[in-house]
Amino acid sequence: MPKRQIIRLAAVGLMTVSGGLFAVQAGLIPGMQADAPSADQTAAARPVAPEATATPAALPAPAVLTAPEAPGALALPAAPELALTPPDLSQPGRDLSERMAQTPDATMAAPATPETSQFGLPCGLSVSAEAAPAAMVALDIMAPCRPGARVVIEHSGLTLTEATDQMGLLTVDIPAFETPAFFTIRLADEEESALVTIPDLHAYDRVAITWEDTRDLELHALEFGADYGEPGHIWADNAGTVARAQTGVGGFVTLLGDDAVDAPVMAQVYTFPRDTLTREGSVRISIEAPINSRNCGQDTLARTVQTDPAGPVAVTELTFTLPACDAVGDYLVLQNLLQDLRVASN
Repeated sequence: MPKRQIIRLAAVGLMTVSGGLFAVQAGLIPGMQADAPSADQTAAARPVAPEATATPAALPAPAVLTAPEAPGALALPAAPELALTPPDLSQPGRDLSERMAQTPDATMAAPATPETSQFGLPCGLSVSAEAAPAAMVALDIMAPCRPGARVVIEHSGLTLTEATDQMGLLTVDIPAFETPAFFTIRLADEEESALVTIPDLHAYDRVAITWEDTRDLELHALEFGADYGEPGHIWADNAGTVARAQTGVGGFVTLLGDDAVDAPVMAQVYTFPRDTLTREGSVRISIEAPINSRNCGQDTLARTVQTDPAGPVAVTELTFTLPACDAVGDYLVLQNLLQDLRVASN
């Protein structure tokens, strides 16, 4: 049986409360008018009557009156010469490149279209959150142009990393630690948030451990006096179910994070029913680390998160060094970091 090294740490709790949260004529050719004849010119054009003689002498032949010269003809402007040019009836294919060069650039007026993924979905990060049974939150994350991207999720001191799938989608169920539950979701250069009310949060107690890199920490709950390996020993290999908690039988562990992404941050959360419990007793909580070849002798940064019915979420930062590699196969047990849960039946 693996040997367990027990380390008792006095940790300082940091109280945090998260919260948050949210378009651009033609001219006219003037006509010319002939000037009207003047009054002098009109008078000069009238015939002059001969003067009468005083005696009846032989009348000489009447003088021939010569009409005055008509006024000069008015000069009219010459009509403009009109040159008729036959229209260019060239075929469409003729000089096409020249005519296209004279056409305004159509792209200047074309509306911009948003960038879309290969599946026709608009790029950009979007997040939705919905309350789920047992005070859980269903997060739907969409980044269609970012397949396989590292995603950081933060909530009330709980931090974890996941990755989008080949379509840039990610769905994950996360235990809520407060209501309304505020979530921050980050990609390398984008960030979004979500806020959701958790109506049944009061019915559950929660504790969590979150750590950086591949340190392989584990959260163990020994319910009602159970020992390691027994049905009441709830941990990664015997995680329990949401239905188990809803019916008051016991709790369950949620495993969170993807250690295949760069700089992974992992987490485990233990949920225990408070309002539906069918028996009295206590639950012993511990944090353990199996010593293996990838974590032995490594400095470890971790954090515990625990709900408190009487106050805000308690967050405690941890720093410790795992045993050397000659201890591979053993377990490091961290005690006195989380409060045991003492409950009464309902």
